[in-house]
Amino acid sequence: MSTGAHIGLFTGIHHGKLDEKNRVTIPAAWRFEGGGETSFLAMFHPALGSIVVFPPAMVRRIFDAATQVTVSDPDKMDALRLLGENSVEVACDKAGRITLNEHVVGQAALGRDVVFRGGFTTFQITSVNPPAVDRDSERTLVILRALKELGI
Repeated sequence: MSTGAHIGLFTGIHHGKLDEKNRVTIPAAWRFEGGGETSFLAMFHPALGSIVVFPPAMVRRIFDAATQVTVSDPDKMDALRLLGENSVEVACDKAGRITLNEHVVGQAALGRDVVFRGGFTTFQITSVNPPAVDRDSERTLVILRALKELGI
């Protein structure tokens, strides 16, 4: 059971389903007001083997940090590309569902049954049998450096 939803904390473990259209229903205690105008960012994180979902406040932080990157810095541009290709901007519909794309669903090896795990300021969507974590490949190290440089 979740606690702290009144101040925007994501806590607890919840179980859900991925439907045939790649939609998952965010636990009620974790939803934001605002209907379809509220943007979340769902990003497959290889070092965690799961999809990390960033709430609107963190999406804004990511946007602000990304706008500081210039095309004259190819390493940071490459890092943003890697982050971007592993992400999808999503919004809750009236039923509290978000739609994930095939890429992040495939990367996270999501099946019909999914698990939502609270992380206080973010939450993760994982498979019941998640893929092995990757913390050592060059691709993952670039993503981790990018997240660190963006302050995320």
